[in-house]
Amino acid sequence: MPDLPSISVVIPNYNCSTFIERTIKSVLDQNYPMLDLILADGGSTDGSIEIAERYRDAFSHIISEPDTGQANALNKGFAKATGEVMGWINSDDMLMPGGLSLVGSLFALNAGIDWVTGRMTCLDEDDNIVTNIRPKPISRARLLAGDYQWVQQESTYWRRGLWDKAGGHLDESLSLAVDGELWLRFSRYANLTSVRAQIGAFRFRKGQRSESMQAYHAEMLTAIAREHQLEQPTDDVIRDILATPVAVRTRSEAEGRFPGLAEKDPKPIDRLKLMKHAVLRRFYGL
Repeated sequence: MPDLPSISVVIPNYNCSTFIERTIKSVLDQNYPMLDLILADGGSTDGSIEIAERYRDAFSHIISEPDTGQANALNKGFAKATGEVMGWINSDDMLMPGGLSLVGSLFALNAGIDWVTGRMTCLDEDDNIVTNIRPKPISRARLLAGDYQWVQQESTYWRRGLWDKAGGHLDESLSLAVDGELWLRFSRYANLTSVRAQIGAFRFRKGQRSESMQAYHAEMLTAIAREHQLEQPTDDVIRDILATPVAVRTRSEAEGRFPGLAEKDPKPIDRLKLMKHAVLRRFYGL
């Protein structure tokens, strides 16, 4: 049976004492044997650090100092990460039961997979699941076409080698689309593999940064335009995308505007097929 990879999980935080303990517990309750857990706090004053200190022994590092934003905090955290696989979970979101075991098993069993994402799962403020949707297959061509809604960051993990190829950092000039811009860079080197299983969950709550969707889209369109400048027109679909003004597009809009786009989608992995493997049976108790 292949050895499970070590996984680095960074928790960026700033004054999120209401939810951070639930986030930490959701990671520790995974009981993943090769966990490298890092807190990257921006100098919270609301008791967040005191809560995290209760779990000091579970953390490889606790960073608490002023930062310039989420990307800066994450870069500080990932700079200390040692895992073969990497990802982050914001301090108001949660990992779903068995999520890290699934991620570790996927990478252990599939040398050709560099980047995975799971079901789009969302919670309310009381931890109730309000959304649980199959992930949409997303190719680089789709990202270039403006069809990027959504690769759920809470459910996405990648190999360290891909991180290094893509520059080994998050873009600190961005305020919101730090995840989407990273996905664009990842897509230069690897296909995103989607799995029809829960990995992480995004929490809907009042006052969160992600409510500024217009600003997010503006940052993404700028990043996509930059990628257009780097892309070579290898076929008619890509040539058409590069010749068309950048815009945010729904799946139907993108496929209508760029015939053949769907043919570029990587195939998802079905959870039921995965569950037949002995490694997954071990972690899910089947």
